[in-house]
Amino acid sequence: MRFAMGVHELAFTMRERVTGGVVVVELLGELDILAEQVLGPRLEALVGRCRGDLVLDLRGVTFLDASGVRLLLRARGRAVRCGARLSVVRGGAMVSKVIRIAGVEPAFVWLEEFPPTALGSVPA
Repeated sequence: MRFAMGVHELAFTMRERVTGGVVVVELLGELDILAEQVLGPRLEALVGRCRGDLVLDLRGVTFLDASGVRLLLRARGRAVRCGARLSVVRGGAMVSKVIRIAGVEPAFVWLEEFPPTALGSVPA
């Protein structure tokens, strides 16, 4: 959380949009324990409504800790239970390093970019 002139401002946000029939969720800022507590229910509800392709975009994530990893795993679990096909756009080097160290990289289908420039669609 950031403080500016006595007003607190969250250091994270979530934006959603539909692109080519794919629900894209951009996670932005610091994915820490507060982000997990605030965004977790919103993200799970969104994933729970999705029955097709869903992409989590981590390119705007500036910090990721174990709570942020747990947020991603919760979204993955919800997607599996609801029949959505979840893919994740890789974040920066620090985010990728945390994912790798946590050992959860194999749990996700990874995209280097979105929308993909290659022919085809989001991996199933």
